[in-house]
Amino acid sequence: MRNSTISMGMAVAAIGLGSAAISAPAAAKTCKDPLTVSSRSTIKTGEDARTKRATDNAEKKWSKQVRAKYGLQYYFWMRSDAQKIECRQTPKSSICTATATPCSLL
Repeated sequence: MRNSTISMGMAVAAIGLGSAAISAPAAAKTCKDPLTVSSRSTIKTGEDARTKRATDNAEKKWSKQVRAKYGLQYYFWMRSDAQKIECRQTPKSSICTATATPCSLL
């Protein structure tokens, strides 16, 4: 009988903690001015591989420039708003331009 009383008490405490987490206010999101960067890939594989590399490099370059300009809390591409990547092809390269608004949850 004692074990069921302890379990019931733990369940009530867990419910109390859950409702506290639900009622907690959401963190404010702070955003800066949009930033645009470009990256070019000339690897000697197919167009898809060149485009993927150029896209990945554009995101990395965007993060690096955002960190230098606004700080580590704005660095993350996935937290940014209005993400847009546009790519164009030439016979031997892919050029991708990444634009996003850096945001922080802190």
